[in-house]
Amino acid sequence: MKRTLALLLLLVCLPLQAGDRLPYFSGFDTLSRTAPNARVLVMLFSQPDCRYCDLVREEFLLPLQSQQRTDLAIRELKVPSDTEVRNATQQLVTPGTFAKQYAIAFYPSVLVISPDGTPLGEPLIGISSRDFYGFYLDQAINKALAASTP
Repeated sequence: MKRTLALLLLLVCLPLQAGDRLPYFSGFDTLSRTAPNARVLVMLFSQPDCRYCDLVREEFLLPLQSQQRTDLAIRELKVPSDTEVRNATQQLVTPGTFAKQYAIAFYPSVLVISPDGTPLGEPLIGISSRDFYGFYLDQAINKALAASTP
């Protein structure tokens, strides 16, 4: 009985593993080194304890990350945070300031950005429908990839 209970507890906790995170965005300089072939950056702007942020991360962005596409870099930036990041002009800024530079005021927001920091479309703000969010995300990514064709 104890063994069955322990196994059940393990299965319930598996989705909460620390490995189920998106890489943290630290700056465009780091991005160019860690994802040199990425044509676009898919950025999740999130907040701590935001269940909608968790939903977007877990149901849409982590599965996308698991595809290991070299043309995409997927990163997350938590606002607020004490960790400064480098913006497109290589200035160290707070995550809140970085988000404001892209007019991000609501969370979650997903913005597709070029490797040089240029927004490649409008952000996806919030999540109104699980059924259509994947479609909207794919549309935003495909539009950005088409705009960034070498």
